[in-house]
Amino acid sequence: MESLTIYVKKKEQIDLLYQFLQHLDFVVMPSEKKQKENNTEYNFFQSAGLWQNREITHEEIRAKAWKKI
Repeated sequence: MESLTIYVKKKEQIDLLYQFLQHLDFVVMPSEKKQKENNTEYNFFQSAGLWQNREITHEEIRAKAWKKI
C-alpha cells in the first residue's frame, strides 16, 4: 500500500475532501481519531526533565551529535 500526504489551503475544505475520498473504493482512509492525534502540536514543556538523573554533559551530547563520518 502506498501513502500520500496532501496539504489543503483552507481548513474548511478538509471535510469536503475527506468525504470525497471515503467514496473511492481504492482509497483506505485512516480513522479520524488517529488523524487528529497526528495533527497535535508538540508541547515543548512536556520534555522537561528529559535528561534528569543522566550522567552526561552538554559537551558529550554535542560531540556525539557532530561525529565526523
